[in-house]
Amino acid sequence: MDKPTPEELQLLHDELCSALNDTTRIAILYELADGARNVGAMVESLGLPQGTVSRHLKVLRERGVVIATRQANQVLYELGDPRVLEVLGVMRDMLADSLRLRGETAARIQSARKGTRR
Repeated sequence: MDKPTPEELQLLHDELCSALNDTTRIAILYELADGARNVGAMVESLGLPQGTVSRHLKVLRERGVVIATRQANQVLYELGDPRVLEVLGVMRDMLADSLRLRGETAARIQSARKGTRR
């Protein structure tokens, strides 16, 4: 694998990492996993104010993570690239593995401490 240039790293951070750096934005991406939705539907399912959802959609739109299309009197949002869900899936797997390893380490430490208290 080739190493990215400093400029590419900066763009990666500025464009994609910052777009994913908020739990509301990640939740919105999962809301769009099954297809295009309007703001009202996302507000209802996320239980968040319309202004909050719209503000986060703007960030995702500006970074190309979601696409907005006008349909009659509403705007529908959809994933700009469904691979973002694959990326999030890999990150969730990594998190689960990390937590499992930490739990195993904590259990070993706790077991060792119990053995020294005798």
